[in-house]
Amino acid sequence: MSSVMYKRCLLFAVAWLLAASVALCAIPASADDALLACFLRKHARGECGVGELFGRMYVKQRVEASRKNLLLNAIPDMARFDRNIDSYVTELFYELYYTDYGIWELRRKSYNTSFKHGDGEIERAVDFLRMNPYDDCYMQGRIFSPLSSNYSKYYKYSSDTILVGGDSVLYKLSFEGRFKNIRLLDGGWVLLDDSCNIREMSLRGWDEQSRFDAIYIMNVREGGCSVVESVHVDIDYAFLGNRLDISTDAVFDYDYVLPVNRAAAFRGNKDRYNLTGSSNVVWDSTVVTNRRQYAGEHRSIPLDEAEALLLGDATALSGDSALVADNKNDKNWMWRLGDEMVSSHSYNWNGGGIRLSPLVNPAYVDYSSSRGLSYKLAMNVRSRLPGMREVKFKPQLGYNFKQDAVYWSVNGAFVYNPSRLGELSIALGEGNITYSSAALDRIKNVALDSLDFKNLNLNYFRNQYVELAHKCEIFNGFELLAGVNFHRRHLEGNADKLLDGHGFVLKKRYSQFAPHIRFNWQPGMYYYMDGGRKVNLGSRYPVFALDVEQGVNGVLGSNSVYTRSELDVQYKAATRGGNTLYMRFGAGGYFYTKDVYFVDYSFLKNNNLPVERSEELGGVFQLLDSEWYNAANKYVRANFTYESVYGSLQKLFPRVKLFQNEYIYYNVLFLSKLCPYMEVGYGVATPYLDMGLFISSQNAQLHKVGYKIAFSLFSDR
Repeated sequence: MSSVMYKRCLLFAVAWLLAASVALCAIPASADDALLACFLRKHARGECGVGELFGRMYVKQRVEASRKNLLLNAIPDMARFDRNIDSYVTELFYELYYTDYGIWELRRKSYNTSFKHGDGEIERAVDFLRMNPYDDCYMQGRIFSPLSSNYSKYYKYSSDTILVGGDSVLYKLSFEGRFKNIRLLDGGWVLLDDSCNIREMSLRGWDEQSRFDAIYIMNVREGGCSVVESVHVDIDYAFLGNRLDISTDAVFDYDYVLPVNRAAAFRGNKDRYNLTGSSNVVWDSTVVTNRRQYAGEHRSIPLDEAEALLLGDATALSGDSALVADNKNDKNWMWRLGDEMVSSHSYNWNGGGIRLSPLVNPAYVDYSSSRGLSYKLAMNVRSRLPGMREVKFKPQLGYNFKQDAVYWSVNGAFVYNPSRLGELSIALGEGNITYSSAALDRIKNVALDSLDFKNLNLNYFRNQYVELAHKCEIFNGFELLAGVNFHRRHLEGNADKLLDGHGFVLKKRYSQFAPHIRFNWQPGMYYYMDGGRKVNLGSRYPVFALDVEQGVNGVLGSNSVYTRSELDVQYKAATRGGNTLYMRFGAGGYFYTKDVYFVDYSFLKNNNLPVERSEELGGVFQLLDSEWYNAANKYVRANFTYESVYGSLQKLFPRVKLFQNEYIYYNVLFLSKLCPYMEVGYGVATPYLDMGLFISSQNAQLHKVGYKIAFSLFSDR
């Protein structure tokens, strides 16, 4: 082909492509796509959202129990039903504060209820009321919004036009999830005006044990932002024999509402990471002493005759002072004791208050093929003091059935400078059973193929500890912790003669006194000031931590000299569509050791008891035998967890709604004898159980296959 002919063909091809592209651009988009694109475009520019608001919320909730399983009265924080009563009424009074960065502050001022034995699930509907339609996620992050560009690919849309009186026109945008999944809405619609402001919205879906249908009535305020004026929610609740029809109505009264541009203009005059609102919110600190009287003065929705009768009868028995006297005379003391153990309790006074979490909670049960069955009792006590100061107290008691061992701890802290996160803390308890450094040489000299910790007859020591520390944020995102640790270790069992690897006679008791320092730094930390209290919200960057401990001889009988140093880096990378990658890298070791010491790392620990979800995703070795955590004086680790919203299991079973998240795990650890130890795993989270299957290898050889099951139904994780 001649060069002239080649150029003509190339020119013709380019012209044809240009014409085709123009023709494609000329094809009009569907009305559905155009309406959705218009809304998302305005949303992205912040032209219709709320930047900040503060006000009050009144909630009236009616519960009709068609079936009751009274055995569920023993479940933490669930409503306690009476055998002969099927109808219940509750009134709730809140103050609320919101900014468009997803900061919600909701404080219950008072409540009035006909439940006699604890309110429990009466606040179940609050997550439906704490709503900004322009957020990316609803219900505290559990449901993906169909009005967010991040999640619009998970929904199908259609549109219609509605005439409202005269010539007024509203546009109805309907949506439905592409999957039958608990994180998507089954369907609903949004009414938009000519400016793409939301006027009304309907959401339908499934939330754990219930189906819900919620209607939101909106109002356009000055500046063009839409706010929720009232909400009606119907919940069909069914769980293990409990069948409830819950009807909730809420009315909002705002002191002020700021559009996004006005709130952003104010923040532009401050530190870019400071997301504090444009005005100092003044919360009402008055303590309500008579709930019935307060309800009568602040009720926004009148009670009908049946509701008034229910609340009137109940209040006569459960007024603020009468309730205490009635309980004291209650002959069923076992009922009262059980109710106290599985309920949360709040007590308030002028300038302060205290909240107690349930003492018994099934969420703290898990089973692992490697660690066996374990259970713990945990209680969180938080007491507010004048000046935004706070006292925190967390006792824990746990038992591991496979190890036949009891573990306990008591952690307390006094937040004396909330603006700098200044905190004095104390921790004491009984930690993991370990062995001395004398065992390291014995382990080192045994080939991995023939290594069996049970046959080595190692001398194990119980560990009792006290840790004192002071923590303060030096500058934004950079925390410094300094303190001292004291450990007293006792020999587990009996031994006539204890020899270490060098022929020295070991003692049956050891004391360790060690100054301790830790640096935590997360650059780009976003925060806001709640009065004089600084609240960190997280960052887009990794968290860097350096932990150093120095054993000192001769203090309080200490006879162990060592330097322990560890570096830890954790990073959470969120991707579009709700998927997340968790990464953790770390290394540490014991240096400048002298005499006998005990390997006990801060960032590489054996979890004999159930841990929180954040710890689980942050890097846990599921199948690593507990003896290996103390088997080397140096280590290197890496952990990766990929959290997928709609993975393979959801695609295989597209109509199953239970799947919340799927997880892929990859963990690797380098120790003196394990080069490397690797784990791969797959897990799935449902509203009821978290399950995982794992496979591990040691030095490129298959080691074991195991699984883990943990309750999640009654957990805040």
